[in-house]
Amino acid sequence: MLNSNDYIMRQIHQLTQVLAKVIAAVVGLKGAGQVQQVFEITNNMLNEQLELDLESLLEMNSKEMIQTLEQKEGMNEENLEQMADLFYSIANTLDEGYKRSEKMTELLQRSLDIYTHIEEEGNIYSIDRNHKIQEIKKLLG
Repeated sequence: MLNSNDYIMRQIHQLTQVLAKVIAAVVGLKGAGQVQQVFEITNNMLNEQLELDLESLLEMNSKEMIQTLEQKEGMNEENLEQMADLFYSIANTLDEGYKRSEKMTELLQRSLDIYTHIEEEGNIYSIDRNHKIQEIKKLLG
């Protein structure tokens, strides 16, 4: 029988695995030139695995989106950062096909908002995360 700590750790591990699969799918599609399918496949995977809807997340303001993500069972700082990585990866994929589309800008902004939130609220400083923040600010600037 699992105690509550074991259960939480298992949920975090499962969420980490799901997010890693979604990011891998996005990166794989980018290489295959399947720009239009990226958004649809990502949304389907998030719906099936995490009961999250990408469009709904993007329609929320940043604060609501972060609160919604943080309320997901198993969501921790690492998984929240993976969501930011996912938005960033999708935005980069869309950039190849749509050159600074509105959707790309939304995704970059959401990614930036999550990274910034982690920087401000998190316990661990990351040079890589800070680099991504600077890179996104340049892209949005």
